[in-house]
Amino acid sequence: MAINPTHPAPSATDSNPQFDTSVPHSARVYGYWLGGKDHFLADRQAAEDVMRQRPEVVASARANRAFLARVVRFLVSECGIRQFLDIGTGLPVQGGGNTHEIAQRAAPDCRVAYCDNDPLVLTHARALLGSITREGSCAYIDADLREPETIVAQAAHTLDFTQPTAILLLAVVHFLPEVRVPPRSWPGWPGHKPRAVTWSSRI
Repeated sequence: MAINPTHPAPSATDSNPQFDTSVPHSARVYGYWLGGKDHFLADRQAAEDVMRQRPEVVASARANRAFLARVVRFLVSECGIRQFLDIGTGLPVQGGGNTHEIAQRAAPDCRVAYCDNDPLVLTHARALLGSITREGSCAYIDADLREPETIVAQAAHTLDFTQPTAILLLAVVHFLPEVRVPPRSWPGWPGHKPRAVTWSSRI
């Protein structure tokens, strides 16, 4: 996810202050529910605990992923969108279900900028996610959702915000309980350009 509101102390063997495998992380827990393999014991324990309390959570996570696919296909095929800013990307999924794969199968020239702030997510994204067409492109941004200026500035290397752009915020805004207005209303956020941005969000 693109938000980590708490920064736990690193383990004694961890040289990256943001990467503590003894603490469950939302992106890895979510990946576990989707059938992924990139998680640690703390993530699995947290995921299983939630599953015991709310058995339908796995079906909900997978339904949310299916929603992403439907939204991207609709925006490309029906709305002519060719640019996507996917915030709170999460770990890559197998089977061609990542945003750029869905978009570029529908239109090869689609450009996608992924944003997350989990070191594991970014490592896997850079290793596994790449444009599947010559015409399209992908980029990866290490930033927090609460840093819209940083996100926009970095995404502008790949996306042209004078053109229609879909901003995807799926299963991420609820990590900001203090927020009273949607992020698209924040200063510096491209949501201030209603003709240039299509908003797609689901919690």
